[in-house]
Formats: sequence, structure tokens, C-alpha cells
Amino acid sequence: MFNLSNQEKITIILLLILIIVGVGIVLNKNINREDNFIVNRASDISENNPTMQIEIPPVIIHIAGAVKNPGVYQLKSTDRIVDALKIAGGASEEASLDLINLAALLKDGQKIIIPYKTYSETGEEINTNTYSYVSSAYSSSSVSTSAKININTADANMLQILPGIGPVLSERIIEYRNQNGLFGVIDDIKDVSGIAEKKYEGIKDLICVQ
Repeated sequence: MFNLSNQEKITIILLLILIIVGVGIVLNKNINREDNFIVNRASDISENNPTMQIEIPPVIIHIAGAVKNPGVYQLKSTDRIVDALKIAGGASEEASLDLINLAALLKDGQKIIIPYKTYSETGEEINTNTYSYVSSAYSSSSVSTSAKININTADANMLQILPGIGPVLSERIIEYRNQNGLFGVIDDIKDVSGIAEKKYEGIKDLICVQ
């Protein structure tokens, strides 16, 4: 149909190659522009829209015992017991922090009881770390009612961990229990001679009857 010389054929082939290369370059530039636009647009949306940032869920905890400002507080789920202690004003002078795992993570609905130091009738501080049950309970990641002392089953040593309860009062509690039967409610411990309202307020969050 067309009588083309070899030179003309070569020229046409070269032109076709140039056209294909040119189209490829143009398409590649357009694709790069679109990719850059998408990346930049996503970055702008993320920076300008705080709701797209990762949010740390809050937790509500109750801290009581030997702490300056006991109560219910809201913290972050990444916070630890030491952070809860700080927000509650810190520990009181009578706190025994050796029984607490301050590095434990907080859990929603958790109750943290900061234990008091315990003294003997002579005024000497009792080393409560020797009692493995209470130490392990208070040092767990979830300090809760499981750390309370059952006044119906606790022996004298266990009772003496409670603030203000020394050897004399612990024996009175056991004697009362033997003579009158088990305590029905924790308030009944006020019937024991030597445990008035003030002393009861200091131990009521640390005891249970079952």
C-alpha cells in the first residue's frame, strides 16, 4: 500500500518510540502529583481534626486509707497507683507504702486502700511485711476488697496489721468473738472495749465479716 524506504521506516519507528516515552513521562508525573496530594491531604486532615488522634480512655478509681485526700478520681488508663496517690494529695504520715505496688496499672472501678503503719502497745512499729497474705494482697495489680481483713477469722497477728490495733486490742477482739459469736456486721466491732468511733473510722475500710 505504501512504498516506504528503509530510512522512512526507521524515522517512523523512532517517532513512535518518542511519542510513547513522552506519554509515559506525562502519566508518571500526574500519578506522582496525585499521590503527593493524597498524602498531604491526609496529613492536613489528621492535624486539623483532633478526633482522629489516638485517645487514651479514662478510668475512675476510688482511693482510701492512709491518704491525705481520699475519694473518687478520674485518671488515664495508662496511669499507675503512684499517679493516683499523687492526685489524692499523697500518702499520710501513717501510710505504710511498702505494702503497695506503686507501679501497678490502674483499672476502671478499682478501689485502692493505702494501709496504715501498725504499732505495738509500746509504740514500736510492727513490720507488716512479715505477713505474706496481706503483703501479696496489697501488692497485687488490683487492690480491692479482697485485701480486707476478715475480723471473724483473723488471728491476733493479722488483726494487728490494722491501724491502732495492737496486741491488747487484738486479744480483746478474739475474746469478744469467742464469747459472743461471730460479728454480724463490721459496726459490731465497736462493741469491743477500746474501739471507739474514731478508731473504727480508721479501720472500717480495711475490714470485712465474710
